[in-house]
Amino acid sequence: MCWIFAYNWKENAIPLLVEWLRNLEYRGYDSAWVFWINSDWAKFFEKAVWKVSNLAMKVEKSANKDWKYTSWIAHTRWATHGWVTEENTHPHYSEDKRFFIVHNWIIENYIPLKEKLVSKWYKFYSDTDTEVVAKLIQDIFTWDILETIELATKQLVWAYALWIIDTHNPEVLYWAKLGSPMIVWIWEKWSFLSSDINAVSWVAWEFITLEDYEIVKIENGVHQIFSLWKEVSRKWEKITAEFETATMWEFNTFTEKEIHEAPEVLKNVFKWRIDFDTKTIKSETLDELNECDIKRIEIIASGSSYFAWVTGSYWFKEISGLPCEVRISPEFLYDTFIPQKKTLYIFMSQSWETADVRESVKIVKEKWWLTFWIVNVVGSTIARMCDMGLYTHSWTEVWVASTKNIIGQLGVLMLMALNFWIKGNLQMREAKDLIGKIWELPNKLKMQLENQVLLDPIIEKYSKYKNFFFLGRNLQYWTAAEASLKLKELTYLHAECYSTGELKHWPLALVWPDFPCVVINTKWLLRDKTISNIREIKARDTTVLWVVTVWDISKELYDDTIELPKSHLLLSPFLPLIPMWLMAVWIAKKLWKDVDKPQNLAKSVTVE
Repeated sequence: MCWIFAYNWKENAIPLLVEWLRNLEYRGYDSAWVFWINSDWAKFFEKAVWKVSNLAMKVEKSANKDWKYTSWIAHTRWATHGWVTEENTHPHYSEDKRFFIVHNWIIENYIPLKEKLVSKWYKFYSDTDTEVVAKLIQDIFTWDILETIELATKQLVWAYALWIIDTHNPEVLYWAKLGSPMIVWIWEKWSFLSSDINAVSWVAWEFITLEDYEIVKIENGVHQIFSLWKEVSRKWEKITAEFETATMWEFNTFTEKEIHEAPEVLKNVFKWRIDFDTKTIKSETLDELNECDIKRIEIIASGSSYFAWVTGSYWFKEISGLPCEVRISPEFLYDTFIPQKKTLYIFMSQSWETADVRESVKIVKEKWWLTFWIVNVVGSTIARMCDMGLYTHSWTEVWVASTKNIIGQLGVLMLMALNFWIKGNLQMREAKDLIGKIWELPNKLKMQLENQVLLDPIIEKYSKYKNFFFLGRNLQYWTAAEASLKLKELTYLHAECYSTGELKHWPLALVWPDFPCVVINTKWLLRDKTISNIREIKARDTTVLWVVTVWDISKELYDDTIELPKSHLLLSPFLPLIPMWLMAVWIAKKLWKDVDKPQNLAKSVTVE
């Protein structure tokens, strides 16, 4: 969950380094540093724990801006090995201080490697796995740094993006990659490397993505890529508008801005894929998918994407008549994989580089089964690995808690379910009716954003509670689960989510007056059963916030209400998301929490 950029040329890059770090704060981190070196071996580095602003102040006070350096690097670290201290903050170096190392992701076998090095009398000053790599390179150095990197990386288990510099040849940068993303941009004699395209999108217009087990050497604006000791070439990819660095515009937080972009995201999902005049689906990808004989679907995801996928599984079963199973990606990795014929395996990730999802793709690909991706970022690892897929076109989602991209994911899932329905059942009248309701949906989400002032008294009241139940049933249960997750992520308050049908099995034991229940119960099949469940809660004198369709008449059950627009029953999971997300954001702000950067969370997960 660390993130790197590097710059190789002779211009002063001090202002750029700090600005790049600020562009990557959304990824999650707890320390940061900058490092630069010149051809005379003069080195400078500065470290700071917690915020990039702390580092910026230290750099401003200490940096010698008159020196001409040739290699510059900046890095944010998320503590996975060792406490959040300057000693554990990168860069780490070999015992003779010849080799400096920066590292993303984790080395799972660092303990046996470290024990072997300790037996050779190497001393360690940090608790990190990265320092082990620095000492390992010194220990096996063959006087050919490229060969040494090849030999060292063969001993590393799990994933890495490694930056290595030999201070005896400081004008040359080396990068090695396995699993962790890494991109390169060269312009004339300017060289940029980054683990995140958003870091360089404001200066670059094309880039190269490194593949696993590759090493890139950069010197004076010239790059060479090696794989297994052989030089290889890679095609340049264009940076699209979706990579452009996000700005906050008039909003106080990126999270609020991204919630307000949700209606446009939903329009983007269906734009060019549905002809709303003829009410037909037009997608080359889905046409290609229709050529495949698919009788079953298996979905692998985690986090908010998992909640979206479970909703999608209901649609696949209810609309398309296809059996659909949803698997949590970190559990899928270590469960027995029993592939079934004519199964489509779908992978989705809102952070686009989630380790457990990526590793799950590898398992399925090794068996030669059909794989499909749903991601937001063009050129992401998961998209390159799978056979085909659809983008959510949600633009850059900057901050940690995913919002608008969930709307995009749900939109793509509905589109796929509708496509399979039309292909299999040819219920065109019903399908066209649903497409008409889909066309209305973005405006209904926009209407909720325009009426958000109605939430003010609810925020004032419910921000005083410390515990919450979120309740729903069937399709609305998973919307309630996402609402519960967002409240926990942003406010750090305790929240539980259960199906209302489970109350009597044990959750009712925790219900008391200071434990409010947020019940999502729009007008549909199980509305009356949910009402019966909630009567049990009200009999225990518990506060109920009722999220209902406008003009619902069961007033005696509510303490407070959030009213949703009318819509098609199958589209009901979309409508509660906007008010539930806004409620979490505003309660968090009222409690003085950092909405954009929740504690202990990161955008992309590197551990299983």
